[in-house]
Amino acid sequence: MKMSANQKSPGGHGATAFTLIELLVVIGIIGLVAALVVVGIGQVKYKKWENGTRAQLARYELAIEGYKTAFGSYPPDNPATAAATPYWNPLAYELGGVRRAGANYTSESDPTHTITAAPAVPPMLVSYFNLGGLVNVQPPGSSKHKFSINLRSGTGMTADVVFLTNAAPGNPPAVMLLQVPAEHPDPAQTVNVWRYRAYPAGGHNPKTFDLWAEIKKRGGGTNIIGNWK
Repeated sequence: MKMSANQKSPGGHGATAFTLIELLVVIGIIGLVAALVVVGIGQVKYKKWENGTRAQLARYELAIEGYKTAFGSYPPDNPATAAATPYWNPLAYELGGVRRAGANYTSESDPTHTITAAPAVPPMLVSYFNLGGLVNVQPPGSSKHKFSINLRSGTGMTADVVFLTNAAPGNPPAVMLLQVPAEHPDPAQTVNVWRYRAYPAGGHNPKTFDLWAEIKKRGGGTNIIGNWK
């Protein structure tokens, strides 16, 4: 007697073996799904970087405009090298505010961090920013002038403030800069910081300021997020 298609074979348990072609199809589907998941995760990461950077840009723009209202001009940049090194700027000190005692400027954002002016040796403000002093300075015990919100210090990408240290003998200790919440396109740049120029001749906003970040683009290249249209 012939067995119908839905009958079990004698001694069998009803199991059906996969053919080689079926196995290859299943493996191919799994590989495709895995690739789509990896692509999706990458897209989410890069979108998070872009959104976080744009949100931070908007917040810093408001802070800088508030600073202008209070002091009559935009925060200073590095007057000697701003065009060549716009990432090396005193924004973290000016927006966060500092307290001065003698030659020492102590950060409001991180009270454990102090930089010096003349007559201290070396005068760090000159070494870092080619500036003799800062504008947003309050004596100890006075009211604050703090324009940037949530200035958290740390090493993670969620921190607003990051410290860079020049470890060479005889060089000044760490400098405090504003961190971009995204990787820099150059893998050699382990820390990504905001670029800034005040009243930039030949810049995008010569009557105000240029503020921008360079962040890694998916697939390579640079995505520039700045305060110009």
